Amino acid sequence: MTIFSDNPHDRRMERLMMTVPNFAPRGVGFRFTEAQVFITTTAATPTEILTATMRQIRCPPFRKRFNEYIESEKNPMTYINEKHRARFELAARNVHRENYAVLSALYLLTADQRLWSCCKHHIINGCVFFENIKLNNCTERAYTLYCAAKDLTLGTKHLTVSDLSDADLVPPMLFRTICNAMAIRRFGLASIKENCHD
Repeated sequence: MTIFSDNPHDRRMERLMMTVPNFAPRGVGFRFTEAQVFITTTAATPTEILTATMRQIRCPPFRKRFNEYIESEKNPMTYINEKHRARFELAARNVHRENYAVLSALYLLTADQRLWSCCKHHIINGCVFFENIKLNNCTERAYTLYCAAKDLTLGTKHLTVSDLSDADLVPPMLFRTICNAMAIRRFGLASIKENCHD
């Protein structure tokens, strides 16, 4: 493709004008926001990372619950326990570090042993084949984790922000785990630090 201008803004406009209308561009690309650059180039704290992740969510009940979570802990939870950490680290070895969607799904799917047993054979070549997963004898907690993983990976809407705001529907430990997965989805593995609560 020929570019006629030296100005970066004009080059972007030229590329845009040469694309086919109403078609998504080929390949995978994304823009870095200032927050993403900050997270990936500095040693941001877990609280800063989570806050940057949730900044655009405006739902007042969610904001209230999230702020209570952040204010209640100096070091927000990273893994549910050491078993979760071990399962996730083993599963993430075969996934490209740039594949934030799959990493966030793996983080959620490995949070529950029974759920992981149902899912681990349906992750092939960095893809989660949700349509092949059968949730046998799984708990409500596992189903919530599964739905959140599917939403973060495929953009489905099984869980809403209002659902996450409801402590009866999404208990505190699940809320924290889903918040961390959202941070991974946005910033990658840089968003999870070496904190662990048992």
